[in-house]
Amino acid sequence: MAFLEDSSKKEEIREHYEQLWSELLVRDEEEAEHVIKKLEYELLPTRQRILRRWGKILSPLKKRFIWIILFSVIGFFLLAYVLFIYASLWVEDY
Repeated sequence: MAFLEDSSKKEEIREHYEQLWSELLVRDEEEAEHVIKKLEYELLPTRQRILRRWGKILSPLKKRFIWIILFSVIGFFLLAYVLFIYASLWVEDY
């Protein structure tokens, strides 16, 4: 696979790019930014694409509030389990 600068279709691709650019100029600004961001993402190396995707998935775990909720829920269920066992043993004695 050859680079674009060495390709014989270089001018044809440039014309296609210019056509797309002129169509993009008459679009909404937010839509144009979205298209540019998608194109930028597609041009990233594979490793950076994967890291960016996992970064979005794991970003909620970087907040303290999520960890506080997670540990609170785990602690609640552990405490409920211990109290259930304690109550069961207490009832069994009577």
